[in-house]
Amino acid sequence: MANLEKKYYINVGANGTFADSGQVHSTPSDVEDIFKFLNDSDIEKLLIYFHGGLVSEKNGMNAAELMKNYFADVNSKRHVVSFVWETGPIETVVQNLKDLKELTGKDLFEEVIKFVIKIVAKKLGISDARGDGEYLSDTIIKEEKNKVAPFENLDKDLGTRGGAIIDIDDEDETYSEFYKKLEAESKNLLDNEASDELKNINEDNEEVSRGGFLVIAKIVAQIAFAVLKRYWKKTHHDFYPTVMEEAFRKIYLDKIGHWGWKQMKDKSDKMFQSNSGLSGDAQYAGAFFLALLDMHTKNRVTAGKKFEVELIGHSAGSIAICNLLEATGKNFPSIRYNNIFFLAPACRTDLFLEKGKAAKEKGLFQKFKMFTMEESNEKKDYCIPFIYTHSLLYMVSGLFEDEIDAKIMGLHEQFKAIGRYSDFDELKKLNSFINDNKLVLSTDTTNTDESMRSNSLKHGDFDNDDYTLKSILKSI
Repeated sequence: MANLEKKYYINVGANGTFADSGQVHSTPSDVEDIFKFLNDSDIEKLLIYFHGGLVSEKNGMNAAELMKNYFADVNSKRHVVSFVWETGPIETVVQNLKDLKELTGKDLFEEVIKFVIKIVAKKLGISDARGDGEYLSDTIIKEEKNKVAPFENLDKDLGTRGGAIIDIDDEDETYSEFYKKLEAESKNLLDNEASDELKNINEDNEEVSRGGFLVIAKIVAQIAFAVLKRYWKKTHHDFYPTVMEEAFRKIYLDKIGHWGWKQMKDKSDKMFQSNSGLSGDAQYAGAFFLALLDMHTKNRVTAGKKFEVELIGHSAGSIAICNLLEATGKNFPSIRYNNIFFLAPACRTDLFLEKGKAAKEKGLFQKFKMFTMEESNEKKDYCIPFIYTHSLLYMVSGLFEDEIDAKIMGLHEQFKAIGRYSDFDELKKLNSFINDNKLVLSTDTTNTDESMRSNSLKHGDFDNDDYTLKSILKSI
């Protein structure tokens, strides 16, 4: 990491500036040196890469080195610059989730989840091997939770996805008779089956348990109601992932915000803000880079020299590119982009339509290609085995964004715009845009067009998958 030459990366510090905030540090003069290199080496093609969100500085630098090894070739007059924008490690999220039991007091969280599963499964008609329509047995629940993907097979008992399996009279629990019955059922179930520890809980236990047994019963009912409401409204992400999303939201999410997701999105926007009146490391790194790119592009055009710019964004890197496109259109008129490549994009659909699709309509870029997973593979990418059993994009959609089941660009189930997603205008518009451009669904390793291949079965693998990166190289 420390040996990568500064001409291959720009490290973005706090608030999107050049502030020194890690083991590596870029300065405005380092960026000026990049453009001196481009000029002196007569570079004709520049690739700009943005890694994903929830990526540590170390992994961001490793990705920058990989990009250099794949794409930089001075003899071919091709160079790559990676933005390492310190978005925070996914390991922090994983550890936070694994620490839930400590937060909620011994095994209380596990017990809460067990009762939520019992109630929700019964209401949805999921039965175990007994097939008696009663609550799932403790044995079945324990067996399932020992699997890497709990309840994956039982989930299929529901048949068609997103159907109105239940009927809720009001989505506000305050006015819902359905919820009142659910809370009564929760209290009765816990009274009959709860452990002595839960029944005898006292005021001094962890925050989730304050108020004693009756509050625990209410929390079980509230989580179960939230899950069932999502099935009713067709916004669920299948059985166990939805249970876990709503449990995290109720018990844990308010303690840690959205695990840095909002801060990461803010940083992707701030790095392209105006540098008017600023100097030195206080300047915004993205805007500083674009100003020099604008000048360099203008000089190349004036001199009659070839110069093309390609953009690559993995996961939340797509958010950064949307903001880059907006800044380009407003402030840097000489810049035009050739290809844009999105790898499993985590940007919201509405953000892309506002800033990405609009940029193409204005002529800011020529071609677009998206690499992402087919729906069934997306649901087999166990983001956190045993705990959250769909991909990171589903977690972003169900937990990290402000609303539930937020529309995320890279989710194949959503952008297909069929079934329960067929009535969303924004998804229809995105689907039309994708059909007018190019889409690669992994896995495809035998396509006769070598620019349309990918072999990534994990969200985090797209920017290190040999087929995907070679496809990009073939595309440019």
